[in-house]
Amino acid sequence: MKFSALLAAVAPLTVLAAPVAVETESIWALAARQAGQVNAPGDAKFCNKVDPAPSEEEIKARHDKFVDAFLVKKDVKLAFTYIAPEYINHNPMAQNGAQWALNLLGGIWGGQNIRVRRTMYRDGMSYLNYDGSYGSNIIDRYRWEGGCIVEHWDAGEKWPAN
Repeated sequence: MKFSALLAAVAPLTVLAAPVAVETESIWALAARQAGQVNAPGDAKFCNKVDPAPSEEEIKARHDKFVDAFLVKKDVKLAFTYIAPEYINHNPMAQNGAQWALNLLGGIWGGQNIRVRRTMYRDGMSYLNYDGSYGSNIIDRYRWEGGCIVEHWDAGEKWPAN
């Protein structure tokens, strides 16, 4: 009899332990809110390559805007407007595609403590050197094509010689 009474009292609580389906969009809304971003990555706009490609001066200006969005403002949605959807990531721990990278960074990047050391654009490549919450003296290299970032390297990168 005591077991039946205990079972009757505990049974309604099992509903609280059951797995619940969570919509991806609501996860991004929470992550974006916590990171200080207004919008979730799901409605991001990526860069569309143009032909003929912009001039070197125009790409340098895009590089500067990308650096400002990515490292200074830490606004990944704005930064990813400079990244092509077919973006190739050469980091062995990452997958290719702008959406995959945005999904990874979207919820965490806004909370990073970043100190920019130096940046440079040269010969179709952007170089970013910074300290972040996940490491120091980080060097990211990006290749531009058609006015968009199409490739990224960060594993073992060195700052280019003059």
